[in-house]
Amino acid sequence: MSRIRYGIKSVYYAVITEGEDGNVTYATPVALPGAKSISLSAEGDKLEEYADNAKWYVENVNQGFSGDLVVEDTADCDKFLETVLGLVKNSTDGTVLEKADAQTKEFALGFQFELKGGADGENGKRTWLYRCVASRPDVSGDTKESSITVATNTINITAMPRLSDSAVKISATAGATAYKDWFKAVVEQTAQPSNAK
Repeated sequence: MSRIRYGIKSVYYAVITEGEDGNVTYATPVALPGAKSISLSAEGDKLEEYADNAKWYVENVNQGFSGDLVVEDTADCDKFLETVLGLVKNSTDGTVLEKADAQTKEFALGFQFELKGGADGENGKRTWLYRCVASRPDVSGDTKESSITVATNTINITAMPRLSDSAVKISATAGATAYKDWFKAVVEQTAQPSNAK
């Protein structure tokens, strides 16, 4: 049966801690409400080798994704930027300081799309991107005229393969066992599929 995908909601992030052995652990996911859109393009070059007057070999190199996450300008978004970009909030006077030499943190990014018209139980699709970095959003705003233009935060996201096992992302639809508790922790595949390398 055909289905359509639309809408984004339930955005979460989980900060990464890397051990001395290179393996990563994820903090408990934190909600980032106010998502308006996400647009990530696949990254990686295509390797093409020609021989005998024909295309001899083709391989697509998976280097993850990059693009934009657009969220409303909320206190939750401020907290996300403080956490992953290393902004410093002063608990005494409430100021937030951005420094050029701030240490950024990698994180996993989770989110949900709505599905309609799929198989029984498929009313949503959830995803985790395992290893992400964020860039600072631009600062912009317009004067109020006869109508108000709402300013949002556009955050550039780069999702890279995880160094320990090359995993980029995992996803599941609402019929999957893992779907229910998807945002309680970053999901790992629990069984090795028959087609895994």
